[in-house]
Amino acid sequence: MGKLNKMNYVKSMYKHVASVRNNNIQSWYININGVSKSKFDTERKAAIAVDKLLIGRGKEPVNILTRLKK
Repeated sequence: MGKLNKMNYVKSMYKHVASVRNNNIQSWYININGVSKSKFDTERKAAIAVDKLLIGRGKEPVNILTRLKK
């Protein structure tokens, strides 16, 4: 019995970001409960999307984006 549609999950260096590799194609996604699994081409784009999501929820960004100092 062959291994059909085997997926390998990869942890990211950013918080709340994970990756799945299927047939040597790697895509990144937001790993937060209640958030749809939108796919991103790069790990950085997924990390920025996490930060924007957190800012939209009134929380501090945790990855790339930072709050402006006034």
